[in-house]
Amino acid sequence: MSNSIDTALLLNNMPQVLSYHNNLCNLADWWRKVALLGKINSLQIAVTLMEDMEATRKKFESLQSQLIENLVKVNLKKLDQELNALAQVSIDILIRNLFERTADVGFLATDDDLRAFLSCQETDSQQERDIVHRLHEYTQKYSVYDEIIILEPSGRVRVHLDEENNPISHSTDPLIRETLATHQPYVETFRHSDLQPKQKHSLIYSARITETNDARSKVLGVLCLCFRFDDEMTGIFNNLRKGNEIIAILDQSNRVISSSAPLSLKVDDKVETISSNKSRLIKLKEEEYIARTTTTKGYQGFTGLSWQGHTMVPLRSAFVDSRENTIDSEQLLSTSQLFSDELQTISSTATTVTDDLILVVLNGQIVSAKKDAKEFMPVLDEIRNIGHQTKGVFKNSVTKLYETVVSSLLSEIQFQALLAVDIMDRNLYERANDVRWWALTTRFREILDKPDLNAADQDTLSSILAYINELYTVYTNLFLFDNQGEILAVSNQEEASLVGTKLPPDAHYKQALGVQETQSYIVSPFESTMLYGNRHTYIYLTSVKSLSSQASVGGIGIVFDSEPQFTAMLEDALPRDDKGNMLEGAFGIFANRNGVVISSTNEQYQVGDSLELEQQFFELENGERHSALVEFQGQSYAIGAAMSQGYREYKTTGDYENDVIGLIFVPV
Repeated sequence: MSNSIDTALLLNNMPQVLSYHNNLCNLADWWRKVALLGKINSLQIAVTLMEDMEATRKKFESLQSQLIENLVKVNLKKLDQELNALAQVSIDILIRNLFERTADVGFLATDDDLRAFLSCQETDSQQERDIVHRLHEYTQKYSVYDEIIILEPSGRVRVHLDEENNPISHSTDPLIRETLATHQPYVETFRHSDLQPKQKHSLIYSARITETNDARSKVLGVLCLCFRFDDEMTGIFNNLRKGNEIIAILDQSNRVISSSAPLSLKVDDKVETISSNKSRLIKLKEEEYIARTTTTKGYQGFTGLSWQGHTMVPLRSAFVDSRENTIDSEQLLSTSQLFSDELQTISSTATTVTDDLILVVLNGQIVSAKKDAKEFMPVLDEIRNIGHQTKGVFKNSVTKLYETVVSSLLSEIQFQALLAVDIMDRNLYERANDVRWWALTTRFREILDKPDLNAADQDTLSSILAYINELYTVYTNLFLFDNQGEILAVSNQEEASLVGTKLPPDAHYKQALGVQETQSYIVSPFESTMLYGNRHTYIYLTSVKSLSSQASVGGIGIVFDSEPQFTAMLEDALPRDDKGNMLEGAFGIFANRNGVVISSTNEQYQVGDSLELEQQFFELENGERHSALVEFQGQSYAIGAAMSQGYREYKTTGDYENDVIGLIFVPV
């Protein structure tokens, strides 16, 4: 049963806070005893003096209660933010990835080679080998798939990729019937399937293969793309998990479908989810956990199968923090706007009460001297000593309170910087895949292999490019060019004037024409180009090969729409308040290792500007994160940073080097 978390229970599991609490309680208890002893043995001392001492002690006790309550509250909030970030990022990264799969299956289902293959009722072994080779080419680019299956409407398997490990010839899976019947462009299925009988569960994207792009044309078969779900989740968990927290993905019935700690939280375990927007206490297998559940924000309206991100940490170790604090006292003072009025009041009141105690003790010394009550002087000395010790505990604990607030922010923005740069890597991975796959389009290769192209050929090329661009809207233009660099066709008719012109040298088309392997590609530096309205972007290019000789017959280039795409990535990663609004004054930046701005959500920092930021930020290792309080442009900021590390084969296999740092700035 889920319940709100009892303060006493939390306190007993916060070692440092419990230590402050016990020290203050012991000092308060000793103060009472000393005061009582003084009262008994010094009857000639004025009653008002003893009352003043008692009043001062009670003020300390009241303040102690506020202090401990706030320490518990702030530590819980810090943990809650961390758990929420883990749950949110894990599900959102996954959903963004799966959104790309919906485009993949729809586009591949219109592949002319697959249509031609299915149009033949009977095919020979060579035709089947050719299609399997084409499917291998596809998964070499889009390595997120471990199996591709092409079936007839009857369920007969015509060809599939993983013949060695997945010997199937026929399927009765209901997804075939559902795919044939749906009016949607694809069907998303997650469960056990006879299409991959050896697997506990499969995530499959299926679509009809029709005779033409007209959805009403004759249905030839069904295409199934099988996503490497477990492999993908292992990568996500490894990238996110840093401590003893457990991250899981839950299905719509709250069952675990993937877990970062399968020994503690197993697949198919039923989990109690947290419907509120705060962490709660749950019990699982006799262990108490603090847990948080989130739904996905979705991406461009896509939310998948209503899965949830779920994180939990054992209560007994949730607040054991072995990390060293790197925030000095001067930096803490510069972040005062982060602290609530209540927190700031505790600090000032503690000083006031301590001053009151000094005056009370001083007054007691005067009274004792007048009344010759020497026996009361040791009592005063001990109470003064207790006061100093109490003040020390308050000072340390208030400092720790402030540190926790600041470190919570630093932890959050560091995580958000990781999210931003991870989204960028994953997005551009898809762009590298796209250009290489589209270069293998049979019609492109056939037409470009001709010695001369007529108007009909160019129209065909343009129409294919336009169709692709309609499905993949992250590009402003796709273009084909010949071996001399002359543009032959474009996808964007608003840029039709480019046809017949020669690509400028900075378009890197010569390097692209020299690409020999189908896995290779070229990416332009992030620079201004006439192909993007003289703005900065990346252009992905590769060669198009002849069907007969594998010689280059031209090339293909795709112009990434960097401005809105990068801005959206950064805005998605910016920290938000409890109402979901971006923190006031916060902004995000992508930059290269030289500190040159690639994208910014702050108009003050334009693309191409240089950031005057400490060098340590730009010297991070790939995948490394960092956060710090920094003076930047005359303003104090908490800055979170993360250096890109690539995704799967992208920027990790020597294919391409381009380190990008994600930076999140929050004024303090």
